Amino acid sequence: MSTETRPVLVVDDEVLFLRTVADGFRAYADRIELLTASNGKEALIILGSRKIDLVVTDVKMPEVDGFQLLAAMSHSHPHTPVLVMTAFGTPDIEQRLHGLGVDQYLEKPLDFRVLALRIQQTLAAAASGQVSGITLPSFLQIIQIERKSCGLRVTCEGKEGYLHFDRGELVDAMTGDLKGDVAALQIVCWEDAQIEIHPKRQNVHRTIRLSLPGILMEAFRRKDEHWRGGVSEPVTASMPRLQSRPPPMLEQPLEQPPPLLGTKENDNMGTKEKEKLQELANLEGFSGAGVFTPAGEELALLPGSVANIKEVGVLANNVLMNAQKAAIEMGAGRGQVVHIEGDRAHILVRCLNEGTDPLKSQPGRAHLHVVLVLKPEASIGMAKMRLGQVVEKLAEDFR
Repeated sequence: MSTETRPVLVVDDEVLFLRTVADGFRAYADRIELLTASNGKEALIILGSRKIDLVVTDVKMPEVDGFQLLAAMSHSHPHTPVLVMTAFGTPDIEQRLHGLGVDQYLEKPLDFRVLALRIQQTLAAAASGQVSGITLPSFLQIIQIERKSCGLRVTCEGKEGYLHFDRGELVDAMTGDLKGDVAALQIVCWEDAQIEIHPKRQNVHRTIRLSLPGILMEAFRRKDEHWRGGVSEPVTASMPRLQSRPPPMLEQPLEQPPPLLGTKENDNMGTKEKEKLQELANLEGFSGAGVFTPAGEELALLPGSVANIKEVGVLANNVLMNAQKAAIEMGAGRGQVVHIEGDRAHILVRCLNEGTDPLKSQPGRAHLHVVLVLKPEASIGMAKMRLGQVVEKLAEDFR
């Protein structure tokens, strides 16, 4: 008994890569019908002419690139599953994307066996209704990792929002009367959103203070709370201004973030925090440290020899949040410390939470995460002890 073949479209501007993929999939000809396109323009023509069960696309291509292809598909083919090929570069970033539920990607360079396996897995998941189309959070994460500068117009069920990126960093958001972090939180919660991608606007003023991972984590947390609570209203309902009473599905509006370090309101606190972090700099093998909110916003940084301590801190912060959720689900209680041991560094993340809720902050009670990066030869026992002492001192600034 023969089975119907599933049409799969692979989009890439590298002719040799397409030829290799086509040769490899001859062994799967009884199950998969492979089609190829050298850019997004060709891909859209194929998508408009016949049914495609899965699109696998690169992001950097001439004429119509992968971002433009995905944006167009959000309008014309919103339920066609997509795998995105891109060079994310590090296992840390891969772990962060998985933690945020973003798994519709493949990391280059690709092993054909990995590609074939992922295509078969995605086709099977799509057939059972477990995966469909590229999601807005996935799209935003890919923009961030690829360090793309652009503007996005996002629409959903009569709502309209705008997101602006500068070299992969979300800098501005607006929807209705909302701006900044609270607008971004609203937009990323929209289901089945349609995306338009535009050139970066000049003179865009920064209104975003939280990191994109922090915004996504908060949005996913609220979605989880919404579904666990069995609320009948859709999670995409409009969120009011911060001064207004929130709708039933939201326990509280997004807290206004503290002033950015370097502003007059926060200069003194930033100085005090750095002085306390300086105690960690005396550790043998010290490479960098930072203080972060549970949402991933940096409050103070002490770079040391780690130039990208902010990015490392955000990634480590997300690992801690996911570990805490897992620890609670396993019945192990709150997870307080995560130790990431790598070939080139140790990364310690320590949580101090004086509130009753393990996953969010409460007024008047300190809730902060401290990230410490050490060289491989450092004394971990001493570092953990010193880290605990510094966290207790830092808590005084956040009650």
